[in-house]
Order: sequence, then structure tokens, then C-alpha cells
Amino acid sequence: MELIRDWIEWIGNEAGAFVFIIGPYLLAGLVALYILWLIVGYLRVSQVGLGEGQGPQPVVALPPASEETGAPARPRGVPYCEFDGLEYPNDARFCTQCERDLLRDCVNCGATLRAGDASCYRCGTPTGAEAFRLLS
Repeated sequence: MELIRDWIEWIGNEAGAFVFIIGPYLLAGLVALYILWLIVGYLRVSQVGLGEGQGPQPVVALPPASEETGAPARPRGVPYCEFDGLEYPNDARFCTQCERDLLRDCVNCGATLRAGDASCYRCGTPTGAEAFRLLS
């Protein structure tokens, strides 16, 4: 019986004081994380670059896999989602299905780049992504 009484006193005095002191800070931290999540989500959506009068552009499935390699044929210079197997228009940077960054193969050397990169890291060939960023 004494053990139960000691436990109740500990919760009422020591643990309760700890919760009332630290609780507001934990709540404020959770609210700040939620607001940060909203801001990052807004910024990510705003980078898609749909202007007034522009509707969603068509997304095409990548060509079927070749029998030799077993991997889907990826056209050079065109943004694509490797995970979903979709080909996107030139100004797209994120997959509409899985929200991953799109990839693009360099036209000159075939290196795999992110779709938003302005030039190839290997040979320096411009990808044309910078022109779309300046227009939007």
C-alpha cells in the first residue's frame, strides 16, 4: 500500500511538475514542425511552375524494356521518373505520382542528372532546364 502511495505522490509532485514545465515547449515544438512541414510542402508545390493559362501537360509511359538489358529505354534529354516509368515534359521537375525528383540523361554523354540541373556535371552540356526556370 505504501508503494502505491509513493508512486502517486511521485506522479503528483515530481512528474507532474516536469510535465507542466516541459509540456508547453514540446507542444510549441510540434506546432513549429507542423508549420515547417506546411511551408516546405508549399515551396515544393510552387516549384512545379504552372502559370496562368497553363494546364497540366501530358505524361507518357516510357517505352517498353529492351530484351537485351531488361531496363526500360530512357530517351536522352527528356525528364523521366525511373520509379514509375513515366516520361514528363521538359519543364517538369517532380513526378506527379510518387513526388520524387525526376531524372534526365545527358544528351551528350548519357550521364544521369536531376531534371532541374542546368548543365551536366560530367561534360558541362546545358540541359535547357535553366530556360524553363527563367520563364516561370
